[in-house]
Amino acid sequence: HCMIAVATLAAVDAFKAMPPTFAQDFYTGQQSNVAIVQGGYETETGACCDVTLAPGCKVQYISTGGDIHEQGSKNRTRSDTPQGTIITWFGNVKKQMVVVPGSATNSSHNLVCVQYCPTQGDFVSSVQIGDGKKGLFDTPKDLGKRQITQQAPGGLTKVCELWQWTETILGIIPMEKNDFYVDTAVSPPVPFVSHVDVKPLGEHIGTEMDAFINFTPMEVEKFFDVDPSSIKSCPKSEHCNEDSPKLKTLQKHQRFAKSMLDVAEEMAPLVDMSSRADPPPPPALDFGTDFTANEEAKVLVNQGGVLAANGDVCCLASNPGQCQVQLQHSKGVRHYDLTNQRERFDDSISKRVHIDFYGHIKKSILVNVTNGVETCAEYCPIHKRDSLKKFDPWDPFDTIKDLGQTVFEGKPAHHYQWSDMLLKIIKMQTTDFYVNQTGAKAVPLFLTSALTPFGMQQVGSQNQSWTSWELGAQPAKKFSIAGLDTCPLSNQCQSHQMQGHRMRTRQLHTFYSYTKA
Repeated sequence: HCMIAVATLAAVDAFKAMPPTFAQDFYTGQQSNVAIVQGGYETETGACCDVTLAPGCKVQYISTGGDIHEQGSKNRTRSDTPQGTIITWFGNVKKQMVVVPGSATNSSHNLVCVQYCPTQGDFVSSVQIGDGKKGLFDTPKDLGKRQITQQAPGGLTKVCELWQWTETILGIIPMEKNDFYVDTAVSPPVPFVSHVDVKPLGEHIGTEMDAFINFTPMEVEKFFDVDPSSIKSCPKSEHCNEDSPKLKTLQKHQRFAKSMLDVAEEMAPLVDMSSRADPPPPPALDFGTDFTANEEAKVLVNQGGVLAANGDVCCLASNPGQCQVQLQHSKGVRHYDLTNQRERFDDSISKRVHIDFYGHIKKSILVNVTNGVETCAEYCPIHKRDSLKKFDPWDPFDTIKDLGQTVFEGKPAHHYQWSDMLLKIIKMQTTDFYVNQTGAKAVPLFLTSALTPFGMQQVGSQNQSWTSWELGAQPAKKFSIAGLDTCPLSNQCQSHQMQGHRMRTRQLHTFYSYTKA
């Protein structure tokens, strides 16, 4: 009984112990290692997507170093990394801003804002122990001395004091577990390592580990000299809704990193068009106007991943920089209603229902059933350059190569090949298409695309096949959806599920606007 009492008292003392606080204004070097694993599996060396069996998967790693200047006395933090400079400013400003040297706009201030996203909530120091709440899980607990090694070039190994807490919703629903290591061998103590395990409702989806290097209390006012007029006139980013699940470092990368469409728009004016002639007309094949089809598609995007011995694609934690692997497998019934500028896909794998409304609506929506009524759950915008046309996958801005008659899975087929262009001139992928054209109407059999953005090395692929093709008007009830006008904007428009959907429907401008360069 005495031993139990001693153990209980020790646990109570651990909760009662007050965690250290650090200087409000400081500089620290920071090495961040961030990982998201959704639908994949982790290994000793990284994480992988199962390209054979997984219905969908996203693995993303970022390893980056930088400098942090934080002025907690004025509710703001500055982060300088190879990707640029970001200032997150709470208080009356409430903006997370990408800033560049003031000389770029002839400003007398050191910095000017070039794009921003609104901040959410209140300022919290990047070295605060605990989330400020006092629940059973939220209160930081002193777990005593632990040895920990910084995951950074030249990272140190030290024995530190470990503080642990779990951030929750309503004080009881766990969202993430935090381990914070404090170097108490120096006076005053300094932050050493922070490790966050993101586990909403107990499901592990990501981690972030930050190593703090040369933490130094100091005056940092000069690092926040941003032109006030630029703060007021700064344009809002188009990607503010692309929030990563609680991973703050990755969220900044995703928000402000250029998409492949951004890069294509920068390249397009530099392309010499003087010697380019218009390509000949594409093959005059008629696939019909409105139809119902059984369709299957698999999309793989591999940016920096490596091929494992079993054929899966993996991101290795040891590789510096960024890595992202996305996989989406869909199979179901497609309702193509060109007459009314809309299409629907009922996916038997994910059980999701997508409807794309083109024309003046330009929304790609997810549907759920509320009180027996199909209702819009959320939507993502469709890029203005993507439209619904009479079905043919040709790119009108490239010459379609007729590779002749062949056989595909025992059926007579005609083989065509072309490159898909963005903005009419920027090559993004090469497509092979197999068609049964023995009847009065052509029937698609199989399409495969190699993603080669800007004519560079392959970073992904798409395979799409059709097993039935029935022409005819589409039932209006398939598109009678409640709440279309009040449907909320999704914060998952960048997800692998949505990217797979865009590639399958050939919304290429939208797809590449969400694919980071």
